[in-house]
Amino acid sequence: MTRIAELASESDAPIKRQHLISQVLLAQFATPIRHTAGLHVRPYDLRNPQRVPKARTPRGVGWIEDFVPFASASIEQMWKEVEQYLPEAFASVAAGTALDEPETVALLQDAIALHWVRSQHYRDLHKVIFRAFYEERLRRFLDEDQVLLQRAVWERTGLIVTGREGLALHAERVLKPMADAYESGALFRVRIEAAFAKARSLLAGHAVQILRPGPGEFLIGDSPALTVRRDGPHLTYNMAIGDAHSVVLPIGPGYVLSTGPQPEYLQASPAEVDELNTLQICAARRYVYTRPNSDLQSFITRQSREHRQPNG
Repeated sequence: MTRIAELASESDAPIKRQHLISQVLLAQFATPIRHTAGLHVRPYDLRNPQRVPKARTPRGVGWIEDFVPFASASIEQMWKEVEQYLPEAFASVAAGTALDEPETVALLQDAIALHWVRSQHYRDLHKVIFRAFYEERLRRFLDEDQVLLQRAVWERTGLIVTGREGLALHAERVLKPMADAYESGALFRVRIEAAFAKARSLLAGHAVQILRPGPGEFLIGDSPALTVRRDGPHLTYNMAIGDAHSVVLPIGPGYVLSTGPQPEYLQASPAEVDELNTLQICAARRYVYTRPNSDLQSFITRQSREHRQPNG
């Protein structure tokens, strides 16, 4: 609550349109198209696969409104401190020198951490955790902590409350500041800041590997940083970083970042390219993106049909 109070004085105008995929990252998938100025990517709407995809600029896609509705200017500035140096890092990846440059490796780790926490998956997880915490805290007030709640009510009001309905009312009043912080987005704002710091710390202890496709190319989804775990033939994703075998992030048609046991450039087989692309399709909330002239459209349609629930 102390950090929320500090952020409450933020005077910068809120930023409504917030990119979950950094524009500089989407730009790695962007190329020129005929009769239109600038670089474009091609978005595929997985909820409406019959819709003909129309190329868009990186600025025009990969964002949602009010992802962080509270003190958004300062969190955007925090993201920018990573994003502003990514073009040079991506150039080092393409040059084959990235893993020899400690500052570049750290920046690539930060890019993974940023996209892991700045995601709709993390926001949904925050909602689930808060609601579970609130219900558990309310239950404890009415059961094993009932005497403490009664004492707090008596000290505040001079009333002795014994009925469960009355105690529930006072328990909700005790929890109201936290509930209000949750509803306003303030609690999410401080939690995502803390989660970013923790993710950076965790990923700093892992080597970075850079995967390049043999034949084929990579695509990127709207929830691109994925924790991945393989248990036998089963591949699962979106678990906690500490429970994952690796964390992956596409950074262009020709590169995917992955945490691993040692730093190295690796070539992904066609099957591995398909698997990584399928993961992006499965984890996406609605969109995946390719370069405009990609031949992945039929693959996206097929994998979406096979692996995603309708409107999922």
